[in-house]
Amino acid sequence: MLPNLKTRRITGLQLAGKHLGPVAKCPPRYSEEDWDYNNKIKFRITCDQEKLAERIVEESRRVVDETKDTTKNWQREVEHHMRERTSEIRFLVDELNRQKKTAALEDETLNTYRNRVLSAIDFLKEKSLAICKQCMILREGRIGVDLCDDEVDRSLRRELKVIKGCQGLADAALKEAEEQIRKLRAAMFLLDQDLAAKDKSLAIDEKNLKLKDFQHDLGKGQDLSKQHCQFSLTEWQAQTYENLEANAKALVSAGQLRAYIDLLLKQICEDMQNQTDRTNEAFDRRIAETKHVKQCLENKHKDTMDHIHQVQRNMNELEREMCDKQRAITLCQTRLSNRAHRPGLELTCDMVQDALYNELQALKASVCKLNQKLNENKASMRYLMHVQVMQEEEINIKANTCKIDEVDCMTLRQALKYSSF
Repeated sequence: MLPNLKTRRITGLQLAGKHLGPVAKCPPRYSEEDWDYNNKIKFRITCDQEKLAERIVEESRRVVDETKDTTKNWQREVEHHMRERTSEIRFLVDELNRQKKTAALEDETLNTYRNRVLSAIDFLKEKSLAICKQCMILREGRIGVDLCDDEVDRSLRRELKVIKGCQGLADAALKEAEEQIRKLRAAMFLLDQDLAAKDKSLAIDEKNLKLKDFQHDLGKGQDLSKQHCQFSLTEWQAQTYENLEANAKALVSAGQLRAYIDLLLKQICEDMQNQTDRTNEAFDRRIAETKHVKQCLENKHKDTMDHIHQVQRNMNELEREMCDKQRAITLCQTRLSNRAHRPGLELTCDMVQDALYNELQALKASVCKLNQKLNENKASMRYLMHVQVMQEEEINIKANTCKIDEVDCMTLRQALKYSSF
């Protein structure tokens, strides 16, 4: 009907002439049926639109209620998962912090053990090795027959060998300690990185938990629904547990290394103390032997001096006797010379003359014996003087050896006191 009305309106126009626009005639007149039909149509259209609007409003309310429920459900579910997530992250953060604290304590303890090993190495190098070599150099200052390869020299060589062996063990332990400290700190670095990431993630989730949709400071969020996560939850958990496991292994290895270092340092102290005691005992025995020999030489030197004095007195006595005998010979010869001046027949070989001859021969024999004994005493004196010089040289050698062993070496070795490093 409406199109007919439009048609009627268009057909009511006419052209006034060529090239002229249409000229409107008088508007058409409608009938009552048209008027009634038009009102009914408009009323029906209005009712339909009102019903459609009511239905749309009702459906909109239902949709609003459904979206509210859906939104609330999803928010509750998201918040529930976020709380679970924050609880899980917080648990891992607590575990990471505990492991980090344990690793830090272990690192400090292991560094103390490393310093103990360094102290042992320094003591072996600056004390034990230096004193042992110094003793060997000092003992090269012995002279004469005392410069021999005795028990002390053999003990010093064994001590030098033990020192170098202990140094090798300590150096190897130091390298192991430094490597273990490096591994432990690498594990701590991974823990720190993981802990920092989880702290940040925990802070983000806790912040999200506090956010509500009625807040005015939410800002403008970006639509990241199409952004895919780079890692899965399994990979995330595996990485964390891998870091914890690596740190646990490093802690176990560090504990085993500390036990080994304790045992090693104890064994080094025992070995070095035992060898030092054996070397000191060898020094003590050698010093006692040298002092005994020196004392014997001094006693013999005293006896030799007594014999020298005795021989000297005997020589003096022999010389006096020879002088006396020489005067007796002179007296006898003078008497014979005087009797040679007897006149004539008085120059007879009487008993006096025979006695003078016999006395002269006896005196000459006595002088010869005394001279022989004097020469023997002089030879004995020379031998005794040679022995005296030899004894004095040996005493000086023994005194020098005693000084080197007892004063020089043993004074140095008093610093070799081994205790727990």
